[in-house]
Amino acid sequence: MKVSIVTITDTEDTARAFDLYVRIMLPQKAESSFMTYRRSLLSRTLVLRADIFVLELFSMDNLGPRAEGIITAEKWLSLGKRALVVSGEACSDIIQCPLYWDLAAKDDLKDRIMALAEAPLSLPSELNTLRTYFSKFYRRAEDPHLK
Repeated sequence: MKVSIVTITDTEDTARAFDLYVRIMLPQKAESSFMTYRRSLLSRTLVLRADIFVLELFSMDNLGPRAEGIITAEKWLSLGKRALVVSGEACSDIIQCPLYWDLAAKDDLKDRIMALAEAPLSLPSELNTLRTYFSKFYRRAEDPHLK
């Protein structure tokens, strides 16, 4: 089974790192595309082809960190797509959400991606534990026009 993975992160360096990881760890099992939250390269074709969106948990704006990954995952899940929120945090052993992976996870990122690709589609409600745990970062994006 070959999966199409679209990675969206806060910075291009992080996006490139995830893309490189996918290409090295899943060379025959995945094709990979990447972009940032601020510089989206999404097209109708890419969205239709995407099997999994790998989303960095936090993005930064003038108000500080925002749980962009959770908010974006909700969108993709509601459209019948798979999404995995990832971060450099170390709390996945506490949260235990199959749609979230971080440094405390008991499995490797590549294993989580492949398990998610083979799992039934998830519902946005499956992100409730993430919304609760990261509630102080779950907010609307800063609107520069309101300044």
